[in-house]
Amino acid sequence: MLSHNEPPAVILVVDDEAAVNGLVTRYLRHLGYTVLDASSAEEALAVVRRQAPRVDLVLSDVVMPGESGIELAGALLSRVPGPSVILMTGVLPQEVERVDVDGQIVRVLRKPLDLDELQQVLRVTLEGYPADGETGSVDRAG
Repeated sequence: MLSHNEPPAVILVVDDEAAVNGLVTRYLRHLGYTVLDASSAEEALAVVRRQAPRVDLVLSDVVMPGESGIELAGALLSRVPGPSVILMTGVLPQEVERVDVDGQIVRVLRKPLDLDELQQVLRVTLEGYPADGETGSVDRAG
């Protein structure tokens, strides 16, 4: 659980599958995060563009109708300041744990999600704790 002396991080979950969005959103709220959701890259960009609430991290599916999660990551990572991005997929090769998006390395989580791994990756990304055994291949996406 998160500490109570600072506001919880705001996470935007982006997946065109309502069941995935609902499961991940409920889990992240249980962990104490403030969670928003979107069903497309376009909708996600509209949420991030709004000044309030802030978005600290975007957790996005890779394969969606319209723009992909990788295209969304590129748009978000070009913003300064902008949110961190983590991608989730069931289609990239199993050994791909990170992708290079316009020169920035983005973490990739496998679907179906391992909720313990998700919690650890979020903690590392949002709170800066070092992860044990951070290795894995990088896929050049851009």
